[in-house]
Amino acid sequence: MSDLGIGIVGLHNHYHAYPFADYLRRGLPGLRLVGVADERADLAKEFAADYTDGVWTADYADLIRRDDVDAVIITSYTSAHADHVELAAAAGKPVLLDKPIATTMADARRIVDAAERVPVMMAYLLRYLPVYRQALDAVREGAVGDLVSGFYSIRFPVGAITDSPKTQDQGWYADPVRGGGGGFLDHGVHFTDFFRWFFGAEAVNVTGQIGTLTYKQLGVEDYGIATYTLDTGAIVTVESTWHAADYFGPLASPDHAELSGTRGEIALHYQKSPQTEIQGIDPPWLGRRYIDLVGEERYEACYRDLLLAFRDWVNGGEQKDLPTAYDGLKALEMIIGAYQAAETGTRVTFPLETR
Repeated sequence: MSDLGIGIVGLHNHYHAYPFADYLRRGLPGLRLVGVADERADLAKEFAADYTDGVWTADYADLIRRDDVDAVIITSYTSAHADHVELAAAAGKPVLLDKPIATTMADARRIVDAAERVPVMMAYLLRYLPVYRQALDAVREGAVGDLVSGFYSIRFPVGAITDSPKTQDQGWYADPVRGGGGGFLDHGVHFTDFFRWFFGAEAVNVTGQIGTLTYKQLGVEDYGIATYTLDTGAIVTVESTWHAADYFGPLASPDHAELSGTRGEIALHYQKSPQTEIQGIDPPWLGRRYIDLVGEERYEACYRDLLLAFRDWVNGGEQKDLPTAYDGLKALEMIIGAYQAAETGTRVTFPLETR
C-alpha cells in the first residue's frame, strides 16, 4: 500500500500544525507530507520549505484537490472548519480536524453531515497522551470503582497565545467571529471531551461563569468555569483560562485533573513528575501507584500516535476510542451550553441541538 499523502490546511493553530508536520518530516510509516495551504503566503512558503518539498499555496481548494493529497489535516481558524471540511468531503479526502470542531452548533452539524461522506477524526490530543491512556485503562479495570466526580483545570497566560509563530499578537484567537470564544473555549473543549471519554457519559445540564479577569482589553473572555451533571449522576467541573500572569509550568502545572471514584482517586498532571497518581482501597489497587513516563512519551508522542491512528482508520482499521466528528459536536455543545448558562444565569439542559 502506498503512503498516504497529507496536506495541511491552514497554519492558524500553529501549536498543532507544526508538531504534526515535524513528525511527518521525521518519517512515520505510511504517511508523507505533501504540502500546505494558508492565505498568509510568506508563512506558508517558509513552512513548505522547512517541512515539505516546497509545495504551498494560498488557495485551500487547490491543495485539497491535488491528486497527490489523499487526506488533509485542518488546522485553520475555527470558523473556517466547516467550509474546509466540506471542500475535503467534496474531493473525497479524509480529514483530521483540529479542535474545536466549529464555532457554532450549525457548523458542527455541517461537519457531522460531511463525515457521512468521508472519515472525519477530531485531533483531541488528550486521548492520545500515553499516560492518560494508561490511567483510563486503570479506570476500566476498576482501580477507583465508578467515577462520580472530576475537576479539570488549566491556567494559561494570554501572552502564550499568538496568531502565528512570527507575532506576539493574539490575532484570530481573540476574534469572537473567527475563534468563536476565548480562554474558556480554547482548552475547555479538550476537557469536555476528556470527561465524555473517561466517564463514558453525556452531559445533561450545566451551570457556568464566564469573565474577563486579568486582560480587560482582550475582546473575549480570559476565564471560564462550568459544572456539568452527567447522565450517570456524576458531577464534573471544567476551568479553562488565559488569565494567568505567566506560564508557570511545570512547577505549578497549568494543566491538571482530579478524578474521584467510589473506590479511589486519580490525579493527572502530565507536565509534572509523577504524571499520574492512582490510589485505591481494593486489591490489586490498594495503596498508591505512580506513572511517570520519559522522553517524548510524556507529551509529544500524542501527535505521533494521533497521526498513526488516523492513518490506520483511513486504511480501514478499527480504532478504539477514536474521536469522531460527533464527539467534536458533543464537546462543543457542552462549551456552548456553559456560555448560555453564564449569559442567562440559569441552569442549561442538554441536548442543545434539538432546540
